[in-house]
Amino acid sequence: MIDAGCICVAGYHFGLKNESTYPLVFEVGFEHFIEQPNENVDIHLQFKEGFIKYEANKALYQAKIGAQLLWEIYPYQDQRLFLVYHPETGALQQQAFYNAKTRTWQIYAEKSTHEAEDVLNPLAYPMAPLLWYVLSTEEPLLLVHASGVFDGTQGRIFSGFSGVGKSTMAQIWAGNGAQVINDDRLLLKRLSNGTWQMFNTPMYYSDQNKSCALHRVYFPFHSPTNSLEPLRGAKALATVLAYTIHHGYDAQHLLHHSNLAEKLVTELPIAKLGVVPTDAIIDFIRSNE
Repeated sequence: MIDAGCICVAGYHFGLKNESTYPLVFEVGFEHFIEQPNENVDIHLQFKEGFIKYEANKALYQAKIGAQLLWEIYPYQDQRLFLVYHPETGALQQQAFYNAKTRTWQIYAEKSTHEAEDVLNPLAYPMAPLLWYVLSTEEPLLLVHASGVFDGTQGRIFSGFSGVGKSTMAQIWAGNGAQVINDDRLLLKRLSNGTWQMFNTPMYYSDQNKSCALHRVYFPFHSPTNSLEPLRGAKALATVLAYTIHHGYDAQHLLHHSNLAEKLVTELPIAKLGVVPTDAIIDFIRSNE
């Protein structure tokens, strides 16, 4: 259990401050992302117990899976209010107020029980991915549905929705000696020198905090034969934006993401990739790069 320190994701430090009377607990995926307190905090996380009363206007955005509401976003004074719900029961799980000027989150959650002890689990899914998303609206980051692999020379991502073969591609490359950075959700960061880096994020399972250079972007699909179609210009941009995570309620956020995606498609090779899921796809990709 952690009561101080910071969470490091994509090189950014989220400082932790427990203002509740209960110890903090995080999901197992945070294990290798938690560090000792750091003076150079980028984002402040303040955790509080219980829920508070508030008055909010009409929701700016709602995220659902089917009929299940996952979160809502409201304007609140000079902040944004996020109401986050349990993904299975639909019960309110967190109230989170974000102040973009001070880059401070105040996250309220009710106590729960962990190993027979009362605790606070303020970043329980889907709260944590919202932190990475909001960070991507302020920094040179794209949050994408993708698997990422590094073979010691080239960093590649395979992006798309569930079922296109992201995890299968990761398994094939891993079976041939490549490092899997993540097989579902990545942050792509444009560095100040114009190069790109990919980073994993905490998942529901334990994994190391990993990153590598990004050299190529692929959009795989199931196909009777291996095939590759380079994408350029508007088609490349539209495809990248289709698989990045953006909520669309804020014009400045959309502009930020689209400008960054435009840099990505002009600076890195982008291609659609027809895949027969065997080891032969690796030689096919390399021979066409």
